[in-house]
Amino acid sequence: MSSPEAIFIRVVEAGGFKQAAQQLNMEPSTVSRKVAKLEQRLKAKLLNRSTAQTTPTELGKAYYQGLRRLLDEQDALEEEIFSNSKDVKGHLRIATTVDLGDTFIAPIVEQMLKLAPELSVELILGADIADLPRSNIDVAIRLGRIEDSEMYAKYLGEIPRVLTASPEYLKAHGTPKKISDLAQHHFVLYSQLQAKSDIQFQDGSHFPAAKIRSAIMANSLKSIAYFVKSGMGVNWGPRWLYEQDLQEGKLIELLPATPTENFTVTALYTTRQFLPYRVRWFLELLGERLELG
Repeated sequence: MSSPEAIFIRVVEAGGFKQAAQQLNMEPSTVSRKVAKLEQRLKAKLLNRSTAQTTPTELGKAYYQGLRRLLDEQDALEEEIFSNSKDVKGHLRIATTVDLGDTFIAPIVEQMLKLAPELSVELILGADIADLPRSNIDVAIRLGRIEDSEMYAKYLGEIPRVLTASPEYLKAHGTPKKISDLAQHHFVLYSQLQAKSDIQFQDGSHFPAAKIRSAIMANSLKSIAYFVKSGMGVNWGPRWLYEQDLQEGKLIELLPATPTENFTVTALYTTRQFLPYRVRWFLELLGERLELG
């Protein structure tokens, strides 16, 4: 990625010459000089330069958008025509949660690298990255359907959820027989967002967030599973996390006749007509893994 046009794109997406130089493994002075020559050739100012941040001018925005679209389409078209999994090259950057990364995505990365030895992959786990281009992220995997005018969201599949608690907890607090009984129970929650979300059931009913009582919150599924198995409360979480304990009787599924809604898994990436083959291949493999559970 050494052409003046490609360097200009990286400066816009990185937000500055220094950041772009770090990503390109170049000197900032070289990056600045190449962009300046591009502006001289076009006889137009493309960037507003300041010590705090570098932003595109109106002409620069239009030029960036056109260049980005052309380069994306060129890369994707060449990969479509000339590539298969053994020929995939380049660097794939994936952002997601720690739990999704460890459970679903890490095995896919292993599979891709074994089949495509010239591909490199970077997993960025735990950070909720909003600006994918500036962070140089190819694709972000999120739970839930996402509406964003700046990004394209693709539905990939679903992860079943279950309400569960330990036998010891239920012995002490009773087993709920209907949805409204949940108001008498303590919950172990994943985040503030879960605390503010109704518990949704597949039949359309729900348990309101305002009635959820909780004294424990953790953003790690491993910690949540520990608390639930220790008898600290009820959790509404992914079935895969509890499947073995449910089968062994170490945990009990609550309200099994009224199953809860699933997690929706969504891929988020910059809107473009063509996706590079390495991204499409990754999304296909992830979709297949989600179908298998």
